[in-house]
Amino acid sequence: MIRAIGTDVVELGHFTDVVERSREGFIRRLFTPREIEYCEEFKDRMASYAAVFAAKEAFLKALRTGLAPGIRWTDVEVIHERSGAPSILAHGLCAEILCDGVCHVSLTHSRRTAAAVVVIEDRP
Repeated sequence: MIRAIGTDVVELGHFTDVVERSREGFIRRLFTPREIEYCEEFKDRMASYAAVFAAKEAFLKALRTGLAPGIRWTDVEVIHERSGAPSILAHGLCAEILCDGVCHVSLTHSRRTAAAVVVIEDRP
C-alpha cells in the first residue's frame, strides 16, 4: 500500500548559481561522499547534483517532515544500483520515520530543470 508520494523540481540555473556562490563546504553539507563521487562522474555534474537534491527534497516531502530539527541533508542518500536505477538509503531520524517503508525513486533532468518523484510504500 502506498503511504506517501513526494515530488520536487529544481531549476538548474538557480541551483548552479547557489552552488557557485556558496562556500566550499556547501556540497559536502548537502551530499554524502558516495553521492559526490557519483555526480562528479558526469560531464554535466550540476544536473546530476540537482537531480539528487530533488530526490532528497521529494523524499522529505513524502516522509512529511521536510528538513525538520534532527534531520540533515546527508540523512537522505540517493544511491544507484548497477543498472543505474536510483533508490533512497535513509539514515538517522529519517530511517526511524521511514521504519519498514520501501522507497521508489524516479529522477530526470533537462537542460533547464531536474526533477524527482519518490513513492513510499508500506511493506505488506
